[in-house]
Amino acid sequence: MRLSVFIASVTFVGAVLAVPQQQTFDDIGKIPNGETYALECLLASGLDVSSLKSLQTGDFSNGDRVKCLVKCFFEKTGFMDAAGNLNEEAIVTQLSQFMPRDQVEKLAKNCKIEGTDPCDTAYQATDCYFKNKAGLF
Repeated sequence: MRLSVFIASVTFVGAVLAVPQQQTFDDIGKIPNGETYALECLLASGLDVSSLKSLQTGDFSNGDRVKCLVKCFFEKTGFMDAAGNLNEEAIVTQLSQFMPRDQVEKLAKNCKIEGTDPCDTAYQATDCYFKNKAGLF
């Protein structure tokens, strides 16, 4: 069971970051502690692994708990501060380790969104990443 939770959390990391289809788990592992953070956030959210399957397809209609799970991951990676502000520099620095920097910069700039609260901001930014990735990759 622990292995399946770990695999799902690694897949979740890729979904949140809108990594191109040809991603590998090695790429996701380049985000310092990314897999650990995803697993911690999954456990803290109280959601089960099956509820994350929609994230893999870019479907973020699962409600506030999923939005706050994404916020948790963003905070732990430094993509967002505790007040809910996106950290464009951290996003670019970390994602450009395995994606072209110019594309990451464009994505981060285009998706610098402020939602109704920190969870909604993380959700809106992630939704934007999914909507814009087709034109970037």
